[in-house]
This record gives sequence, structure tokens and C-alpha cells, in this order.
Amino acid sequence: MIRLYLNTPLSEKIIITLPTEQSHYLCHVLRKRVEDTIVVFNEQNGDWLAKIVELTKKQVLIQLNHQTKVFKASHPMWLAFAPLKQEATNLVLEKSTELGVTHIQPLWMEHSNSQRLNQDRWRKIVIEASEQCERHDIPIILPSLKLTDFLNNLPSSVQWFAGLERSNETCILKALQTSTSKVWGFIIGPEGGFSATEKQILTKHPSIEVISLSNRVLRAETAALTALAIAQGTLEN
Repeated sequence: MIRLYLNTPLSEKIIITLPTEQSHYLCHVLRKRVEDTIVVFNEQNGDWLAKIVELTKKQVLIQLNHQTKVFKASHPMWLAFAPLKQEATNLVLEKSTELGVTHIQPLWMEHSNSQRLNQDRWRKIVIEASEQCERHDIPIILPSLKLTDFLNNLPSSVQWFAGLERSNETCILKALQTSTSKVWGFIIGPEGGFSATEKQILTKHPSIEVISLSNRVLRAETAALTALAIAQGTLEN
């Protein structure tokens, strides 16, 4: 059943006019009709079954029936990464949402791509991924920062790990299994890898544990998703 995110309070029997884009999607893409049912959700009220009660070319009205799932927050998990080429960045945003990331921190590094970030497009991607994977909360996309500025103000409640390629550091699985914290953040480099200066800064930083993600050199998007997948598997065991 189609599932849509609504940034509005949800309660029994209320009638909601869907935003233009969602109305168009239901009417012209999915060809929904009056009396068809969908699921809507938000970050406070969980999932609700809703019925289409009015439908025009430009507007869809729905009436909420009853709650089907109570709100459940995702376990806190951070991903700090250098934006990649558009297709690779889109993949990281979509799959990291599916893997439970709660905070996304774009970082500018010496080898970063120089394109501008489209925060609206990024948010649309993580919302659509949240709709698909049946989570209730939407990842928070933070304003982009230079790596050095980010490292000077690391969130103290997070245990930070930096994945370095071609390193003999502790493997990620062992590092997570022995971590005293269960709130983790991962710092992933750009397509060209961390610079020599950045590697030195990360290695010497007192609040960061440098780890190895693989005995192979991974693409940046693969590295980010590998770290999150292993973290989720560790938390669930």
C-alpha cells in the first residue's frame, strides 16, 4: 500500500488536503480513485490508514481512519561524509536512510567535489526513502561544514569512527563490538580519499577512533553504506 509522509498532526477522522505534489502523484501517476486507501505518517503520530474522499486534477482530500502503528524513533546514528557526484550522493542518501541513519552531516574536504548542495532535493530523497522503508522519523540533514570546523565541535554524545583506506587499523566490526557507547557516527572521505593532512588530523584527534572498513579500497559510497550496514547488524545482535 502506498505510504506518504505528512508534516502535519494526524488524528482520527480529520480531513487533510494533500500537498500539490502528492496529489499529482496519487491522481496522475498511481491513478487512485475516491474510496481508495493509503497510509500516511509523521514523526509524532506514527502510521495512519486514510481514505481518499475527494479527488480532482489538482487536489486530493483524505480522511484519516485509525492508527496502524505507533511512532517509533530510530536509534541515533550519524553519517558525516563528503558529497559525491550527484548519482552517488543520491544513493548514499537513499540507502543510509534505509539503514537507519538519523543525522547526515555534509563535509567539505580537500578532495571534495565542488558542486553546490541542494538541501531541498536531499530532503526529498530521504523522505521518499523513509516512506519506502516504513520508518517514522526523517533523517536530519545538517548544514555543510568544513572538516576542520566539524572536528572542532564534534557532538559529544556520539562515539566517532573514521574509515581510512589502506590502513592496518582495527576492523569496524571489532571496534563496534568493543565500543562502550551505542551511539555511533562515521566519518567517510571523498572520492579522492582523505588528504595526508586530513589523515593526520583524524588519527591524532582524541575523540575519533580510526578504523578499517575492508582490506580492499572501497568507493566512497560503498564505504559509507558498509559502515552503516555493519553498525545496524551489530546493534540488532
